[in-house]
Amino acid sequence: MMKRFIASLALVAVAVGFNSSPVAAEEQAQGPQRIILVIADGMGFPYVTAYRHFKDGRDYTLDSDVQSTLFDRYLVGMASTYPADDTQVTDSAASATALATGYKTFNGAISVDAEHNPIRTVMQYAKDNDWRTGTVVTTRVTHATPAAFFAHVPSRRMEAEIADQMAALRDDGSPNFDIVLGSGTRFFVREEEDGTEVNHVETLQAAGVSFVDEYEQLQTLDTLPVFGLFHDDSFPYVIDDKKRLRMMSQEALRLLDQDDRPYIIMIEASMVDWCGHANDIACAMHEMAELEELMEFLYSYANERDDTAVILTADHSTGGLTLGADGDYKFRAGEIHKIGRGLRTMAVDLVDMPAVDWNDYVEKYIPFPLSSNHQAALREHASRSERNRQAIQNVLVDIVRAHTGAGWTTGGHTGEDVPVISFGPWSDYFRGFQDQTDIGRQLIEWVQ
Repeated sequence: MMKRFIASLALVAVAVGFNSSPVAAEEQAQGPQRIILVIADGMGFPYVTAYRHFKDGRDYTLDSDVQSTLFDRYLVGMASTYPADDTQVTDSAASATALATGYKTFNGAISVDAEHNPIRTVMQYAKDNDWRTGTVVTTRVTHATPAAFFAHVPSRRMEAEIADQMAALRDDGSPNFDIVLGSGTRFFVREEEDGTEVNHVETLQAAGVSFVDEYEQLQTLDTLPVFGLFHDDSFPYVIDDKKRLRMMSQEALRLLDQDDRPYIIMIEASMVDWCGHANDIACAMHEMAELEELMEFLYSYANERDDTAVILTADHSTGGLTLGADGDYKFRAGEIHKIGRGLRTMAVDLVDMPAVDWNDYVEKYIPFPLSSNHQAALREHASRSERNRQAIQNVLVDIVRAHTGAGWTTGGHTGEDVPVISFGPWSDYFRGFQDQTDIGRQLIEWVQ
C-alpha cells in the first residue's frame, strides 16, 4: 500500500521540529511504547480555521499576518468518517468504534457489528498484552466516544450497561483499565427500577482502585489504578468554568509513567461537539483553546522521549460551521472574545430569571448593540409564563451570528472529512488521506 510505503520511508526520521535523536529502524518497526490518541469530538476543519482567527483576536487581517496554530503546524492528513449504514453522516458511537476497533458499524453502536456481536477494541488488545490503558474525557465516561474503547452495546443510550462493563473485573480480579477520568457518577452509583442498589465505585475500590471525585485528590496519588469522576453528570463548558483537560491529562501521564510498561491512552476534548450542537461559536473556540493547551503540553512531553506517538483527530464535524454567514463576507473573530458565557447556559438561566433582569444579563455576557428585531424577540420570550429554553437560545445564537459572521447549517453532525494531526517519529504513518478505520487498525497493530 502507498501509505505503508510512505511510512517506511520515514522509519529513521523524526517529525519536523522535534529535537529528539532519530529513532533506530528496529525501534520504529517495533512501534511506539507510549500511544496518545486525542479525539476532539466534533472538530471539523472549519473549527481549525475559526480558531486560528480567534487566537489572532482581531476583526481584520493584513498581508499574510495571521499566525499558524499548533493544529496547523502538525497537520498531516485527513480522515473520512462515514458509518456502515445508509446515512453517510456518522454519530460519535459509530465513529469511535471505527477508531477503537478498526471496523465500521452503524450509528449508535458501541463496538458491535451489524449483528450486535462485540468487536475487540484496541484497549482490550493492549490489556491482554500487558499494556497499561486509560482514558481522560471532559464528558461522562459512559458517553459514546470513551464507551467505544471499553464496552460493547448495540445502543449508546445504554449508559448503565456501559458503566457495568467498564466497572467489571477481569478474570484475575483486576480492572479493565488503569486510569479513567471524566464524569458520570450517576451511572456508577444508582438505584435500579426494582430497588436494587448498584455501587460500582465500592466494587472497584475493593479491587484496589483509587477513587477520586476532586481534582486535588488526583494530584496526591502516585499509584495506579485510578478511577476519577468529577461530576455527577456532564462537565460544564470551559467558557463557564475553568480549563481542566491539560491538568487531568498531565496527571494521568504522570501516573502511567510510574513504571516502564507501555501504555495507550485516549484523551477526548469532548465539549467541542456540545458547543457545535448548541451553535455557539464562543463556546467552541474556548474548547479549542483548551485543546491547544493540551496539545502544547503533549508536544513537550513527546519531545522529551523517542518512544511516543501522538495523534489528534476528530470523530466528525458538528453544526456545519460557516465563517461568513448570510452572504456577508465577514468573520469577526475579535467580537467572539467579548462573549462571556455559553449560550445554552444563558438560555437555561433566562428561563427562570425575572423579565426585568433580562436586559442586564444579556448585555453582560453578549455586549453587542441589539437590533430592534432581537430586542423584540427577547421581550416576547421574557413575557411568556412558560418559557422555551431552545427558542431563547435560538435568539441568542442569531444575535451572535449577526455580530460575528459565524453561521451554522444544522444542530447535528456533518459528513465531511476531518483533520489528522500528529507529531513524533511515527507521524508519517498518518500522512495524507485515510479512513478512521486505518487509524484504528494502526493502533491495534502497535499494541499486539
